[in-house]
Amino acid sequence: MKIKIFQFQVIDSDTEANLNKVEEMFRETDLGSTDVVVLPEMWTSGYDLENIRDYAADNLEPVKSFIGRLAADNDVTVVAGSIPNTYGGSGVYNTAFTVNNNGELIYEYSKMHLVPMLNEPEFLESGDKPAEVFEINGEPAGQVICYDLRFPELFRDLSLSGAKIIFVVAEWPIERTEHWITLLKARAIENQCYIVASNTTGTQQNGTQFAGRSMIINPFGEILAEAAKDTEETVTAELDLNYIAKVRKDIPIFDSRRKELYKYL
Repeated sequence: MKIKIFQFQVIDSDTEANLNKVEEMFRETDLGSTDVVVLPEMWTSGYDLENIRDYAADNLEPVKSFIGRLAADNDVTVVAGSIPNTYGGSGVYNTAFTVNNNGELIYEYSKMHLVPMLNEPEFLESGDKPAEVFEINGEPAGQVICYDLRFPELFRDLSLSGAKIIFVVAEWPIERTEHWITLLKARAIENQCYIVASNTTGTQQNGTQFAGRSMIINPFGEILAEAAKDTEETVTAELDLNYIAKVRKDIPIFDSRRKELYKYL
């Protein structure tokens, strides 16, 4: 499975500019035999939380139709990062979604872990449905959002449910770059699955600088491809999904688990 991550600078509070940017990247990137294109977190709006309702989609529209057209026109599945979203005028959620190469919605998930350090609970609603496994070209995958990376039990749930690839879409700050790299590699190693992590780059109007370093990691914890911290670029790797079985045979952590002795699981 061939993956491309679009790493770019999200323009705060300018949905039209961000839609145009993504369309431009689709137009100018040689997608070739690409199966999946991945976008980052909150890519339509950035983190203008005080005004986030002004930039929110409703039931993912009109962004879902925009992504659906790009997916169908380019014959790729789009892991469409996440966007601010409402459901019929309720509170605003940080909602991730994926559209297949026919332009059909195949997954959506609203971020369950809101970031207290950014006062997210003040402006966003927490998703109350679990992240689930869904299929991309017949292969089981999961998609989570940024702060979710700090919760290993979420990733273990997905891997135990069969996920071979877990997509992490983020706007992760540069001050915690080492956390980003360490946690992504740990999630790949401990779950023996591929981790595909999409982050933004550049600086937000409030001064927050993002870490970039979008990357694709194999089940042994090796970085197959990685972006720089401060450039807009495309990260590409081919995933050998058969490699997962080899890693799990060589280091059989799932067979060695003693769940009957884990007090809180």
